Amino acid sequence: MKKFKSFALKRPFLFGIVLILLYALLTTLAYPIHYLLPENEVGQLYGDGIAKGMVFLFFLAILWRFGWLSLSGINRLGNIRIWPVIAGLTIYSVLTQLLAFTGSITIAFPDPPLASANWFFAFSTALVEETMVRGLVLIAMVIAWGSTKGGQLKAILFSSLLFGLIHLFNLMIRPFGVVLVQALIVTLPGIFYAALVLAHRSLWPAIVIHWLGNAAVNIKLIGYENYQETFTMWILFGVSLIPLIAYSAYLIRGLAESHKVLATEVEKTLEGWNEPLPS
Repeated sequence: MKKFKSFALKRPFLFGIVLILLYALLTTLAYPIHYLLPENEVGQLYGDGIAKGMVFLFFLAILWRFGWLSLSGINRLGNIRIWPVIAGLTIYSVLTQLLAFTGSITIAFPDPPLASANWFFAFSTALVEETMVRGLVLIAMVIAWGSTKGGQLKAILFSSLLFGLIHLFNLMIRPFGVVLVQALIVTLPGIFYAALVLAHRSLWPAIVIHWLGNAAVNIKLIGYENYQETFTMWILFGVSLIPLIAYSAYLIRGLAESHKVLATEVEKTLEGWNEPLPS
């Protein structure tokens, strides 16, 4: 594990690529869990969610062994004063995703068992992806490239690029052009999530917004036959992200004031680790 941590800090972008490949591999290895559940859409969604939950536990174990539980923010909810703002951002994110991908902002809950399965699956997806990208990769980049405002900005951008790359796995089930646009567009909410994590020192605001936005769309689409995401949908979604990116810029601007706190936490995690930080 010490060698893996050294690799993470010396080659954080490559470390992110390795984690993405591990994510795909471990999710595949966990697939047999589906055979223990009903062979219907509800059972298979729960199977997908449980498989992703198992991968989350694997990434959580890495955070623990690296000594990054506190640094990542997985063990803190953040200041209570930020949650009214997070609630507003969540509502905006949910409504704009509904509009972009379903054509209206109305929220629907058809077929309660299937809706519950989608809630669970969306939560597992948000939990594992945020833990991997913002909990492990972003923090590795911040430590490697410096906890100054410039170092954090670089970490935000490159971790968000990796977040976009995850979505290339959708090439197995969707048209190439649509998936390529999706991979590019989702780097934008990646920037937003990363800015939230670094500014508020908690992983949970990003998890909640990621979860509820995805869940609302998935649940509303229950019963839609032959539904296909289109290039236009993703462009509309990208345009709707402009206010969130503006808020991200505001948060990033304030990172200079908080970098000393982050730097202190970084130093604590490196105590007793005798390898020098990458230059």
